[in-house]
Amino acid sequence: MATGGFKDLSSEVYEKANGKISLSKMTFSHQMIHLFMIEQLYHAFTILRNEPYFHR
Repeated sequence: MATGGFKDLSSEVYEKANGKISLSKMTFSHQMIHLFMIEQLYHAFTILRNEPYFHR
């Protein structure tokens, strides 16, 4: 089974993939990505419910 390491995914994974999604050119830990995704989901649901969202 081919998996991604801290450097990159194996060429086997890239060949089987239909596409790629990049969140950033920077490297983040899985914990940080989870936090980013939760914040985005929260933001999306506040929009769907027409609730106010904090803006600076």
